Amino acid sequence: MATTTARRSRPSRSSISLRSVEPPEVEQFAGFCAELKLENGSAMQLEPFQRRMVTDYFAGTTETLILVSKKNGKSSLLAALSLYHLVVTPDAECVIAAASRDQAAIMLKQARGFIRRSESLGRLMEVKQREIQSTVDDGRIRILAADADTADGVIPTLALVDELHRHKSADLYGVFRDGLGPRDGRMITISTAGDDDMSPLGLMRKAAVELPGLLVEGAYRYARSPDGSYAMHEWALDAKADLHDLVVVKAANPASWQTVEALRRRHDSPSMTAAQWARFACGVWMREEDSAISSTEWAACATGYAPIPGGEAIRVGVDLGWKWDTTAIVPHHMSSEGVATVGDPVIVVPPRDGTSTAKANILDPILDLADRYHLIEVVIDPAAGGEQLAQELEAHGIEVVAYSQKPGPMSLAAERLTAAIRGRTICHPDLHEFNAQVLAASRRSTAGEAWSFVKPKSRRAIDGVVALAMVHSIAVEAMSAPAVSREVVFL
Repeated sequence: MATTTARRSRPSRSSISLRSVEPPEVEQFAGFCAELKLENGSAMQLEPFQRRMVTDYFAGTTETLILVSKKNGKSSLLAALSLYHLVVTPDAECVIAAASRDQAAIMLKQARGFIRRSESLGRLMEVKQREIQSTVDDGRIRILAADADTADGVIPTLALVDELHRHKSADLYGVFRDGLGPRDGRMITISTAGDDDMSPLGLMRKAAVELPGLLVEGAYRYARSPDGSYAMHEWALDAKADLHDLVVVKAANPASWQTVEALRRRHDSPSMTAAQWARFACGVWMREEDSAISSTEWAACATGYAPIPGGEAIRVGVDLGWKWDTTAIVPHHMSSEGVATVGDPVIVVPPRDGTSTAKANILDPILDLADRYHLIEVVIDPAAGGEQLAQELEAHGIEVVAYSQKPGPMSLAAERLTAAIRGRTICHPDLHEFNAQVLAASRRSTAGEAWSFVKPKSRRAIDGVVALAMVHSIAVEAMSAPAVSREVVFL
């Protein structure tokens, strides 16, 4: 069991620099690419940002993560790299993996096209249904779906992982990584932005940006582990940027062919949605349309945040999860002007051995808040062990308000919270785990146009947003009708 209070973390500029000397293999690879023909018949020219992408790989980096928006030539680059690897590596074992076999086949199709349009490559390689085989040794390029069982025993000299944001688990990535050692293999993972920062890709990116010495140059971020074995390149806008300013968006699209006019055509397409544009053109992590809360609107509510001063009047929302789910404890202050401030939430993680969270691990943080602030009341659902906790709190002189998590009350809570977020009448401390729980919530229709928060398909915890919605609803009720009984809320 662990009790954590998440703290804000900001990327910082530092003295880390890109590799100052480009390995000679980069120039050799650029020359190889210049001999390849694209579908339009023109030669493939390795652009500066693409040279940057592969520099770490050619310098010996074991794992490279590349995050860049769609239509910036990801598949063509890695297809060319796989062919180059097959030519220069004796008995190469290059594997291409994606979330599905069809997705992996896209990159293989690109490689086949290069071979078909090149007489010299046609003599060196033989195209099979799911493989490209060398005609001079036992080397090959083959595709695998994201199923770790099919990859057991693979010892790649080069592993290419495509669109990791679609992978449901990190199993295949782990199998590839563990198989790199025997032949000094290397791995490149390339993807667009994901929609869940607790996914395999999200956790990998989070670990990368927390490496010491993150380099930030506008929309570009570069991180490298101290031993040089891991590197990340990312082109992405901040969620608070103007995602409709196409000059700004261009910074997250380094390819020369992604001009402002080309971006405008994509932006103005009737089929383009706001979430798709943010993720696939701007590199912003954002859930799709089933997301209950817009990441852009939520991020805007962190602007100008100031902590709740000690001694101020607060309420605390609690969403309990004793065995498998987390418990969220969320402080909430409502000003006389109706502007809400969220204090630092506490996320209590239960033991992972099947036993329940100790009551003290939930009670103690609430008592600590009571010592630091004027605690008006604690808002809690009486079900799921809430009654016992309420008795403990009342024994300490703390008033408890019951708020049912049935559809009616929670629809009202969801409506009030989302209205505050849209109107920016609520501010929050921009904490990673809390943000993740807020943005993970999906919508579920209840009655008519009403809806409430529900867990996403990934089953990501949303206790933070549930606790916040409950306590915010109570605060709004107290502001709007302080003299009227609030019992109607709890039916």
